[in-house]
Amino acid sequence: MLANSSAFAEVLNVAAASNFRHTLNKLAADFSIQTGHQLRISNASTGSLYTQIKHGAPFDVYLAADEKHPDLLVSEHLAQAASVYVYAKGRIVLVSNIVPADTCQSVLLSNELKHLSIANPATAPYGLAAKQVLESLSLWSKLKARLVIGENIAQAFQFVYTKNAQAGFVASSMLKMGKEINSVCIWNVPVEMYSPIKQKMVVLSHAKDKVSAQAFQRYMRSYRAKEIIESSGYDVTP
Repeated sequence: MLANSSAFAEVLNVAAASNFRHTLNKLAADFSIQTGHQLRISNASTGSLYTQIKHGAPFDVYLAADEKHPDLLVSEHLAQAASVYVYAKGRIVLVSNIVPADTCQSVLLSNELKHLSIANPATAPYGLAAKQVLESLSLWSKLKARLVIGENIAQAFQFVYTKNAQAGFVASSMLKMGKEINSVCIWNVPVEMYSPIKQKMVVLSHAKDKVSAQAFQRYMRSYRAKEIIESSGYDVTP
């Protein structure tokens, strides 16, 4: 697909939302085989990475977990409009180690639920989606005092994984990371209950002429990349 030429190999600095870390590691390995270029990856919440970029962090490519922040960078002339691309569409699930009285969704009404984990709705798109789900169920106010807020979706996942929370809203893709949550039940939240999680990537303006950045844009639109992303629990654009 892409010629591998070590003579022109570059290191590309990629800032990626925490939910995409595991998938991006797989993509990075394949991208290196295909092109010879290496990815240097930094992970954090989408909002945190945006703030870092605004303050001059030396990233070349930004893989957000939403549409808003890449679009903001374009409007602020910090990123290239032509490079904007929806590389994945995320989904959220509720995982719990409480035996449900009825469906897994009913765990949210259980007296056994002492701590419910979500990512920070202010900075993490998956956290905002979790808040929207709770609001649509008229449970946000009721459960607010029981929430354990993760800085990002990876930390929200960790709270459930370590059983510091009895249940949590996590990215569906995180159930495919090779880390098994010892959950009693899983609720695949209907996508109609939260705003679509369209994850956009964008190349920052200073990196527009980097050979590796151009190669990465092509790679992320390729069948090989889409196959890896889809197998990791995301939907992709045909």
